[in-house]
Amino acid sequence: MSEIPPINILIANEQAQEAKEVTSSLRAFFPDSRIEVVYSADEVVQWAAKSEWHTILADVDLFRQSGLATLTELKRQAPMANIIIQADCNDMTLGMQVLRFGADFYISKKSPAFLTELPFVLRTLLKNQDLHAQLNAANDRVQRLEEQASRTQTERQSLVEQLDQVRQQRTQLQGRLQAQEVELAQTKEKKQLLLDQWEKIRQAHTQLEEELQQVTWQLAQERREHQAYGEQLERLRQERIETQTDREQLEKISLERDQLQERLSQIQTGKQSLFTQLEQMRQGHTPAQEQIQRLEEQLSQEHRQQQTYSEQIEALRQERAQMLEELAKIQEEKQYLLHQLERESQEHAQTLEQLAQHQGERQSLLDNLEGMRRTRQQMEERIKRLEERLLQEHRQNLP
Repeated sequence: MSEIPPINILIANEQAQEAKEVTSSLRAFFPDSRIEVVYSADEVVQWAAKSEWHTILADVDLFRQSGLATLTELKRQAPMANIIIQADCNDMTLGMQVLRFGADFYISKKSPAFLTELPFVLRTLLKNQDLHAQLNAANDRVQRLEEQASRTQTERQSLVEQLDQVRQQRTQLQGRLQAQEVELAQTKEKKQLLLDQWEKIRQAHTQLEEELQQVTWQLAQERREHQAYGEQLERLRQERIETQTDREQLEKISLERDQLQERLSQIQTGKQSLFTQLEQMRQGHTPAQEQIQRLEEQLSQEHRQQQTYSEQIEALRQERAQMLEELAKIQEEKQYLLHQLERESQEHAQTLEQLAQHQGERQSLLDNLEGMRRTRQQMEERIKRLEERLLQEHRQNLP
């Protein structure tokens, strides 16, 4: 009795004396419990909705006018209460009817052990109700655990698929990175080749500039010499006018002049040839400059492209580092989910063990109840035999 806490009991009976006896029996078995008594079917239905009753003990005589259908309304008003119906006789037909209309137990109040058995029956019903509640809670927990395990399995499968996608993306990025590194190496080699060509062209350009300066200096020197010869010729002409002697000298000078003119003509021819060669060199120099300019633009473009490649490679490296960090986080979350799944599986196994224990206790209680029913039946038969024996002895004692 100490294991059962105080409960709320509603007694419905037209006979005040019977209600009093039942109340005394229940108070002795369930101390500190709340017990209320009503005397009609309407009152028991009204009181059923006013509080949370653990048990409602009603006499079947209350439902003579309203009918047993009132039990359905009573069960609707107090769905969590154990409804026990007491009757004058142990009628199985009546018992099946009250059970069909919503009662939880049927008992005969004319049994000699009625007041003794009633608390045990009530305790058994309460324990069964508690076991059913625990069983339902365990079933709900098992269902939640199974749903959670299913969700965990689904999330795990999703994480595995995401991990495979990340691995594939990492492989693709590694391939792209290697291809860009090869392309960058080829670009560096091509750039070095262009730089070597540009250096050769620059050296040839420098050499042409030096040769052009030398030809220009020679032409300036020949101009100065030609100007000196002209001045000398003019002086010789003036001297020829003044003296005859100068004529001979003038003739010599004329010969020298002819020679100088011939030499000047040769110089002019060489000069023209040098100008032609210089023009050809300039024409050759212009495409070289254009080629150098194009090479410089190409080198600048390749430098910008190389800078872009470097930035892309750096971005890919950073993206790869981020993906590696995300992969590590995914691995940690996966490990955590696996541990949680294992822990919940252990809890699920423990719950199943507890459920098996509760089912064993329930079966034990049902066996005890069946034993109590058999004991009650034996006691009733024994009392009946004693009554028959007493009646026979009384008849024998009659005069």
